[in-house]
Amino acid sequence: MGKFYLNFKKKLQSFGLELYYVTLILFAFFAWWMPLHPGEALVIGVFLGAAAPFVLPVMLWLIFRELLLEYRRQQDYWQTEHTVLEIRLPDEITQSPHAMELMLRVLYQSGEVDTVLHHWRGKTKPWFSLELVSTEGVVRFYIWTRSRYKEIVKAQVYAHYPTVQVIEVPDYTLALPWNPETMDLWGVEQRLQKPDPFPIQTYMAWNVDKADTKEEFKNDPLNSVLEFMGSIGKGEHLWFQIVMRGHTTNNPPSYCPWASDFTDEHKHPIHGEVNIEKWAEIERSKITAKTISKTKAGEEKEVPNYTKLSQGDKDLLDAIDRKLNKQLFDVGIRFMYVCKKENKQSRNAGLPTAMRSFEHGSEGRGLNGLKPIFYIGPFDWPWQDFRGIRRAMLKKRMYNGYVTRQYFYTPYQDMHIVLNIEEIASLWHFPGKVAHTPTLDRMPSRRAEAPSNLPV
Repeated sequence: MGKFYLNFKKKLQSFGLELYYVTLILFAFFAWWMPLHPGEALVIGVFLGAAAPFVLPVMLWLIFRELLLEYRRQQDYWQTEHTVLEIRLPDEITQSPHAMELMLRVLYQSGEVDTVLHHWRGKTKPWFSLELVSTEGVVRFYIWTRSRYKEIVKAQVYAHYPTVQVIEVPDYTLALPWNPETMDLWGVEQRLQKPDPFPIQTYMAWNVDKADTKEEFKNDPLNSVLEFMGSIGKGEHLWFQIVMRGHTTNNPPSYCPWASDFTDEHKHPIHGEVNIEKWAEIERSKITAKTISKTKAGEEKEVPNYTKLSQGDKDLLDAIDRKLNKQLFDVGIRFMYVCKKENKQSRNAGLPTAMRSFEHGSEGRGLNGLKPIFYIGPFDWPWQDFRGIRRAMLKKRMYNGYVTRQYFYTPYQDMHIVLNIEEIASLWHFPGKVAHTPTLDRMPSRRAEAPSNLPV
């Protein structure tokens, strides 16, 4: 019942509606309808009165339990201090994205929710936000974290990137408060083209992880994102966010074309959340099922012969194993364009395609890749967005979700994906001199400590 309540509430919010609005409308409708139909109202009242002693307490308890947990989580969130760290890059970075992979390992934190009691007190597994921000064309890197982890994060950044500078700064989103009268917003979220156990293209395929590769011979797909973000002008802002926590579970979306094949032991559909290891077992069995052959009697028998698989299927199995052999994170990705109305430009084509450089093949070809999910529209018919109400509420919800960096819990819970640390480091890392984007904010000189033998 609790899951049904959360799914129903999420469905309403996807249409720009809140549960309490719908409840008030229903009460108003029945208050108008009952005097006009007293006979039918009496029958309904008798039926509800007979069922209420048995059904109502259970329903109220389940709903109250979810509301109480949501309240405690939000209370814990607002009582927790958060910090935004800006990473200022030097003119030259020699480390490969593998250094970012090593740095991000410290973000796998799971110690704050150890018992059921912690869960019911509203404690949540720590999450972090890796952000790439363009303010009127000036591109900067940020990390959002709970303040208790900021020193750990800073130490890890300096450990693997000793020439950068990490500075605690005010939250840049607060300098741009949402005002629908003077501002406009549009954005997308990112999902995977294929099931989560299949990896996206990572830096290992770009040959930028080798120390002896010269800068002029490196190809970094992140450059496409940096160039796009650096192309905006005055009054425009582009915000890119990767919200991540240590992997817990994931929820296969029902609208994906492969959802009908997502079965438990090939018999029953899996509903709700599942661990990615279980999901990977199902995907492996679907691939190896191609080795099943029929005997003359028509009986099926499995031939566990790895050599009978095609090279493409072998690559898929190897890719799944490689992905699961590294730290896994639950991940939510947002890409948002915010601007003043008088400065608005057409960025609707750039945001959905900005992450295409990280896919193996378009439309699910190859292994995997990212695809845009249009959060705000398109609304083609008048009844989909009456008088712009739904669009306005979705814009506000997306803005609030980004500013609060919430993705895994209500009221801004959304469907997350699972990436390993290598995939995340490929999507968000500090580029070397191969990134010639002039708007990428870099320090004029390298950070270095003073010599230890200077006289005092």
